[in-house]
Amino acid sequence: MKKVIKKIKSSAIVKNDGKNFLHFFLAFTVIFVALAVIIIQVMQLGMYRATDQNLRDLSQNQAFLQDAANNQLGTNSPQSRGDYGPNNSVIFYNSDGESFMPSSSTAQSSDFVLTHLQKSMKFKESQLNSISSVSVNNPYGDDWHYRYLTSRFIINNVDGSITPVYVQIFSNVDQIQDAMSRAMFVIITTMIAFWLLSVVISLYLANWTLKPILSAYEKQKEFVENASHELRTPLAILQNRLELLFQNPTSTIIDESENISESLSEVRNMRLLTTNLLNLARRESGIKISPEPTTASYFENIFSSYEMLAENAGKSFTGNLKLDGTINLDQALIKQLLTILFDNALKYTHDNGEISLDVQKAGGILIFTVADNGEGISDEDKKKIFDRFFRVDKARTRQKGGLGLGLSLAKQIVDAYNGKITVEDNKPQGTKFVIRIRLDNPITNPAKIFQKL
Repeated sequence: MKKVIKKIKSSAIVKNDGKNFLHFFLAFTVIFVALAVIIIQVMQLGMYRATDQNLRDLSQNQAFLQDAANNQLGTNSPQSRGDYGPNNSVIFYNSDGESFMPSSSTAQSSDFVLTHLQKSMKFKESQLNSISSVSVNNPYGDDWHYRYLTSRFIINNVDGSITPVYVQIFSNVDQIQDAMSRAMFVIITTMIAFWLLSVVISLYLANWTLKPILSAYEKQKEFVENASHELRTPLAILQNRLELLFQNPTSTIIDESENISESLSEVRNMRLLTTNLLNLARRESGIKISPEPTTASYFENIFSSYEMLAENAGKSFTGNLKLDGTINLDQALIKQLLTILFDNALKYTHDNGEISLDVQKAGGILIFTVADNGEGISDEDKKKIFDRFFRVDKARTRQKGGLGLGLSLAKQIVDAYNGKITVEDNKPQGTKFVIRIRLDNPITNPAKIFQKL
């Protein structure tokens, strides 16, 4: 058992599980990174929107800029400190990009801030009419954070002349920055937590997507192994029988009739097996329903044939039909289905056994019931009865010509009709198969690789 598990784990299909996990994990990583970037960008734009709009308004306020320029040029009276708020600072640059002596609209402490702000800033003509962010070193605590706008301005001098200058308008955003840092911490922490969770989800999805494939793979292996085993037995018998013929080269056909008969019997079994295997392979890719108008006479002819076969086998057959009008059925598939069930009942009933087949239509459902008074099937075997090559009693079934493929074919036909087949105990003894197929919604049964097995 350990060798089998080790072999499965080392198979190409299982190894591909790592690739599936990597694909899912990378997809989740890209999604979370993109989501985090988008959320942070949108949040920044929202938080800075009012500040940026205020900077644009101040850059268009001629009175504000003129007052600020007079403060820095020293032409304002001491009482006139400008009408801009304490969170705003202004630096003017001459045409050569050199700043004027710093001044502020607030008290001396603000001049201290503006002085450090001036030391940290350099005029860049490429930044004209654009809003940027800057952090200024605070020797006594946390850094100051500003948003600023660079633009042109014309100063009206006292003597009536004008001076073209450049101006940078600053707005302190320390509070916004603190809120932004806290929000970013929450966002990044949440994204990392979900990103780590995506590892578990990726492993689950990789395993989940491979489950039906692995199941189909194991069923395929089992099918090939069982088919090889079934072929090995008749081939061995044929080899032994032919070797016996060579041991008596002078014997007549009558003398070796037993060996010849057994060889022919095994050849017939091999032919039946290969035919059923071919049918299974064809059915696996999908059964195409080809309905045609069908009346009660179709089933009456089947009943007549089954009655004759049962009589030849020393058993009795009873057919009950409750069908009015015409229905659409794939007559070849339905006959194959009923023949499989009838043949199964014929094999597993004793001499003078009784077999019955009931056909009735209930709304859009056609119900078949095939019952016998044979050996019956245990509850444990009922769960496996539709598996390929499964036989309740392999030794006795081989003697009766059973290969364990008939009921598997029957179930595929029922599935193609989107129907259901069940096996029950027949009171007081025997087995009863009940089939319900839909007449209004037949489907083509696709390969079941991605269906739950």
